[in-house]
Amino acid sequence: MTKNPKNRVLLELNPEMRAKIDVLIEKGLYPNSSDFLNKAIKSQLKLHDATFQELDIERDLVIGLANYSAKELETITAKGKKLEIKVLGGLKFSEDVTPALVDQSIAKINLAGILKAPEKVKTVLNEKRYTLLGHKYSEFKRFE
Repeated sequence: MTKNPKNRVLLELNPEMRAKIDVLIEKGLYPNSSDFLNKAIKSQLKLHDATFQELDIERDLVIGLANYSAKELETITAKGKKLEIKVLGGLKFSEDVTPALVDQSIAKINLAGILKAPEKVKTVLNEKRYTLLGHKYSEFKRFE
């Protein structure tokens, strides 16, 4: 798997759809196809705002970016608790986090978005990882 620093998505369009987008660009309505697709996606996501608001009400959900350091996880462990992390956006763990600390401090991760963590802890994190709707991450097929 290659690294994807810009979080790009490959999208296959049929010739008719591509031609229609090209006409809109030629008419000057959009500067390029990426701009058109970004606006189209934002429009579709806006149509589903109620779904995201419902998720926010039902769960202790972080929308945006959640960061965890070893010190924060050690504090949770010292209290004898385990986190249930729920994030829509990005979840990041600092370089000082260890696999043992993840195992001791995190019960479950529900994540829709990007996981950034040291390579040494990704396996342990993915064992605890579920989609935001509760499907086991390893069994979830993102693209078919």
